[in-house]
Amino acid sequence: MKHISLLLTLICLTISSYAIEPLTYEFAMIEGDTLRMDVYMPPRHGELRPAVIFAFGGGFTNGSRNDSHYTTYLNFLAENGVVAISTDYRTTLKKNPALLKSPEGVAQAFISAIKDAVSDFHAATGYVVQKAEEFGVDSDKIIASGSSAGAITALQAEYGICNGAMTILPDDFRYAGVISFAGAILCEGALTWTTRPCPMQLYHGDADRNVPFSTITAGPLSLCGSETVAKSLADCAVPCEFHAFSGVNHSISNSPMIDNLYDILGFVKRIDSGKESLSVNAVSNVPGVPVAPAAKITLEDIINTNL
Repeated sequence: MKHISLLLTLICLTISSYAIEPLTYEFAMIEGDTLRMDVYMPPRHGELRPAVIFAFGGGFTNGSRNDSHYTTYLNFLAENGVVAISTDYRTTLKKNPALLKSPEGVAQAFISAIKDAVSDFHAATGYVVQKAEEFGVDSDKIIASGSSAGAITALQAEYGICNGAMTILPDDFRYAGVISFAGAILCEGALTWTTRPCPMQLYHGDADRNVPFSTITAGPLSLCGSETVAKSLADCAVPCEFHAFSGVNHSISNSPMIDNLYDILGFVKRIDSGKESLSVNAVSNVPGVPVAPAAKITLEDIINTNL
């Protein structure tokens, strides 16, 4: 038994020795907040590599770029030749507590928090573009990614570029792809794209009560979840891999970063090679989780689960 325990310890040490230690950079100072990013750089052999910029989850109220839930994902990407970047952004949903006393105020606070997060994500992207040679990144192959609130941020970052929102990014910059774990897009009315968006890989549980799987509306505003985003991409003939999980809740904001690593890597590699052309709608039935109609959620559900 002692020999087995020693062997397991050596195996664990061997595996952990392959982990890539990130380098931390300060990329912005905004309203007194220093924003940093952790950059996981694989060994470089002369070539420029694709990059994934990742935004953490936390309901726009908390969260951390170096949360242990994300390190497996980031290390896996780096170990497979992708520059993985986990970035800070401001979490400002509760910045003005007076707004949180009414549904209208909460909607206003969400809009402001998403705007702040996207602005910071664009700032992080701009920093990576500026440092592309140092990081060994092909700036034409930068993929936005995120979990939960971070997934909303990544999707909204692409939506803003495509729909003419002012950004600090170069006029000709475009994300090469988006990888979203339980995300959504906030828009007015129906979800439409002014210019053609990039390919996307979307993961979402249809029993999610934190971020809508489909769409909820509040007055003129719509919060469009992965199902709606996937349909909008189909209308634009844009490649989209939509992984829906029947009867599963908001856990999909984390679980694909362990369970679907090779699906994610395949998407990144196809983006890198210019061969991403898949449009896939896959519904997974998780053992032990009963199949049921997709959960119908309301604005009140979103408020109650996020505040």
